[in-house]
Amino acid sequence: MLKSTGFAKSISKFLGNLFALLPLHPNSITILSVIMAILGYIVWLPHLETKLDSILLFAFAFFFDAIDGAVARAKKLESRQGAFLDGIADRAVEFFLILTLFKIYAFNIEMAVLFFSILFFGTAMTSFVKAYSEHQGVLKHSEAMAMPGIFERTERTIALLAIFIFANAGSFAIVRPLTYLTVGLSILTFAERFWYVYTKK
Repeated sequence: MLKSTGFAKSISKFLGNLFALLPLHPNSITILSVIMAILGYIVWLPHLETKLDSILLFAFAFFFDAIDGAVARAKKLESRQGAFLDGIADRAVEFFLILTLFKIYAFNIEMAVLFFSILFFGTAMTSFVKAYSEHQGVLKHSEAMAMPGIFERTERTIALLAIFIFANAGSFAIVRPLTYLTVGLSILTFAERFWYVYTKK
């Protein structure tokens, strides 16, 4: 939803032109985002210094993951392989962040179930509906890319980073309702997309 706004597109174009000056292929930026996420998971320990390191690494992971497509467009290096790699990287970065949240709440069954729900409905199913609708020929590629969603990846990324930051700060009274909200909106987005495809003429 946010990603499709004119303001977001302007910011994306600006960042794409800016980082296109770097001697990096867009696919390298995509791979770097996954590496940052893996490191964010590895370095997290229940100490202030490692918590801050992990937050910073995940912030960079999501940032690199956000600009790789913009850089590809700026450098005129868009390709199907790059789009495929970007989609896989999106899921991987979210996976490692949620896996780190599992480490924080290792002994809390309620939160573990909620994080799994975000992983399944937010990360997997909302994207699967889009990809499978195109694969089955129900939607054209342009239609699938324009598929509506009230809680798409940009919104989910912001929510997950906020949950991660508040969890590391020990603000559990904020983490729980924010996590429930993220789960609810992720499921709602899946249902919205499913209904959109299922009722498509």
